[in-house]
Amino acid sequence: MNQPPCIKCLLASYDPLGLYEGIKERLSQISADEKADDAQYRSRLDICSRCDSLNNGTCMICGCFVELRAARKALHCPDASRKW
Repeated sequence: MNQPPCIKCLLASYDPLGLYEGIKERLSQISADEKADDAQYRSRLDICSRCDSLNNGTCMICGCFVELRAARKALHCPDASRKW
């Protein structure tokens, strides 16, 4: 039985295509000085998970995987109001 996509899920929690394995690999390659700390990362993902622009782990404003964008401390939310 096929499940419908989870619109408001991050890839870490719903990933029928196995994309999160690649995301985890890329996350591990971000240097410590470029990476957001754990609290900041979790806070950003919490904000993203409540955003109307989240669609199956992807930001519909810019097309990024939110788990990757949120991990880099120098990046910000692409929304005009910069939610984080």
